[in-house]
Amino acid sequence: MVDDIKIEQIELVLRKLNWAHEILTSAQNSTDDRGTADILSGVQFIINSASHDAEMLYKVLNI
Repeated sequence: MVDDIKIEQIELVLRKLNWAHEILTSAQNSTDDRGTADILSGVQFIINSASHDAEMLYKVLNI
């Protein structure tokens, strides 16, 4: 029961990270400003890192 709740919470986090990634990709494709592009690249790195961590946690709990 507790593990099911944890898995559901992780799935929710992964969905939100995917939405954030889609929004970020749209913003990156819409900007011509180099400074903004650099900031968005940093945000992309953080989102990718958080997604990877959440996926690893999901796999551990789903075993």
